Amino acid sequence: MQNKSQIEFWNGDTGRNWVAHDALMEAMLQPIGEAILDVFRFEPNARALDIGCGCGHPTLSLAERIGAGGSVTGVDISAPMLAVAHELTVTSAPDRARVDFLEVDAQVHPFELASVEHVFSRFGVMFFEDPVAAFHNLHAALIASGTLAFCCWQSRTVNPFMTVPAQAALELLPPPPEMPPNAPGPFAFAEPDYVHSILSQAGFSDISITPLRHALVFGAGLSLTEIVEHLVNIGPIAQLVRDAPEALQQPVRDRVANALKPFFTDRGGINLEGQFWQVTANA
Repeated sequence: MQNKSQIEFWNGDTGRNWVAHDALMEAMLQPIGEAILDVFRFEPNARALDIGCGCGHPTLSLAERIGAGGSVTGVDISAPMLAVAHELTVTSAPDRARVDFLEVDAQVHPFELASVEHVFSRFGVMFFEDPVAAFHNLHAALIASGTLAFCCWQSRTVNPFMTVPAQAALELLPPPPEMPPNAPGPFAFAEPDYVHSILSQAGFSDISITPLRHALVFGAGLSLTEIVEHLVNIGPIAQLVRDAPEALQQPVRDRVANALKPFFTDRGGINLEGQFWQVTANA
C-alpha cells in the first residue's frame, strides 16, 4: 500500500465523522456526481469502476444507470465508509447492475486487465501519493475503447464553502501548516494543466477538462447553529476547531455563524457556489 497516510486518515476520525454526517454530505455532493454521470453513454451489460466510492451512493446511481446485466465495483480505502455502502446494497434491485465493493488502494490494486468499459469518480481521485501510477493502473483496467470521467475541486480560493468558514475561524485561530503544491488532498487537482499532465503520462487520450459550477447546499432544514456544529465536525474548519483551546471553541463558532448568515435561509440551509473541474478522457 503506497498511500499509507491516506489509509490511516480515512479509517480514523475523518472516516467515522463522514459516516456520521453521510446524509448531509450526500445531499450536498450528489447533484455534482450526477452531472458527471451524464457524460457516459452506457452500452448493454457495461462494467464500471467507481473510485473513491465512499459510502456507496454514487456507486448505486452508476449501477442504476447501467441497468441489469452490467456490473459496478466501488473501490475505497475507508472501512467505515464501505460498511455503509454494504448496508445500502443489502436489498437487491432487479433493474440495477450487480454491485460489489473492494476495500483496496486503487493506486496499486491489481485490477483485471481490460476488464471495464468505464471508470468514474466523484471527488475520489485527488488523494493518491503517486497519481500517475494510480491513473496508469486505472488505464490498464479499461478496455481499449473505455472512458474515464470524474470531478474534482477547483482552487480553494474560488470555493466560498471552503473559504468563508475558514476565514472566520482564522480571525481567532492560528493558520494550519501550508500544504506543498499538489499534495494529496481535496485540492490536489486544482490546476488543470497538472491534471492533463497526469492523465497524459498515464496513457489517456482525448483529455477534456472543463469548468463545472454548481451550488453547494448544506444543512437544508437545520438552524444556522446546527449547521455550524456540523461544519466543525466534518467541514473545512473541522481540524482547526478540533485543535483549538476550549476557551475559543464557542467564540470561533460564533464568528463562523456570523460569516455564514448572508448565505443562510431558514429552510434552505447555507447555499454557496461551488466551482469544480469536469474531467473526461479515453483509454
